[in-house]
Amino acid sequence: MPVTTTVVTPVRFARGLTWSGFLATAAVNRDKFERNYNSPVLTEADLAFFRKAAALPNGPRKLLAIAEAWCGDVYRELPTAVRIAEAAGMELRIFLRDENPDIMDEFLSNGGKSRAIPVFVFYTDDLSYIAHFTERSATAHAGLASAMDEARTKLNLPASATFGNLKDPERQTFLLDVIARIQPHSDQWRRDAIREMRQMLAAALNLQDSAA
Repeated sequence: MPVTTTVVTPVRFARGLTWSGFLATAAVNRDKFERNYNSPVLTEADLAFFRKAAALPNGPRKLLAIAEAWCGDVYRELPTAVRIAEAAGMELRIFLRDENPDIMDEFLSNGGKSRAIPVFVFYTDDLSYIAHFTERSATAHAGLASAMDEARTKLNLPASATFGNLKDPERQTFLLDVIARIQPHSDQWRRDAIREMRQMLAAALNLQDSAA
């Protein structure tokens, strides 16, 4: 587990948002969340795996998500996590990253430097940690890096340019160019994230799986 002690107690977990509660708080991108929820990429084999995992005595019965509605990785991946929880009978609670820094700090990435989201944490029924997935699949990481490099070249931006260090209107132009490049890969990246979650759980639970 990322930390030896956790702030995720049963009481705290129960205070998280449900899927409908999260959507009600979403000031942006609600259409994208609903579209991805209504067009799932989970196969019957995927659903069977998550159901099988959840049925184990030490299997995942609770799923915690750390998210923010403005994040592209979140609106791409969170609907899949919701579908997994629904299909496997897992109790899902969603926590807004910026309102729950103590939970986020248990799942920092990039050597403890990044507060990347989404994070999906699988727990047993008594909230014992099993495994967690962060941000995006390996293929999505590589694809995003490539798209950003291509956009920098097209827009004559320095190699150091990022969404964080550019100012508008350059930032918006860069962002829109990158989004246009990665959009065609969205569904494949969703499938790749599912495969990685299956691999994670299979390894953590010593469960045979064709995706592992």
